[in-house]
Amino acid sequence: MSDLCKISVVHSKNQSMYLLQRCESYGDDGDEDSDRRFKRREKNRVAAQKSRKRQTKRADELHEAYECLEQKNRLLKKEVQFLTEEMCRLTETLKNHERHCPIMHCVASPGSGPGI
Repeated sequence: MSDLCKISVVHSKNQSMYLLQRCESYGDDGDEDSDRRFKRREKNRVAAQKSRKRQTKRADELHEAYECLEQKNRLLKKEVQFLTEEMCRLTETLKNHERHCPIMHCVASPGSGPGI
């Protein structure tokens, strides 16, 4: 048998012995450790699941708030556009009125009215 084969056999035997020793060392205590590990993993799994659920709920709430704000923003932009157009119409109407208003041309000077 070559040296490489001997090393592999020894390594294999050592590894088997190590695994056997680990299994034997657990014995009854191993069951308790295994149970504790299982319970801890289960608790961690449940906590992670709850965390993911909360995160999803929060993301859904944020998305809903975003949609609501987007709609509000669209309505406000329409209102701004409407008011801007109305201001332009009223400004134009006022300019046209000022040109033809007889009162604007007959502005009395201060103090020329009836004296008290």
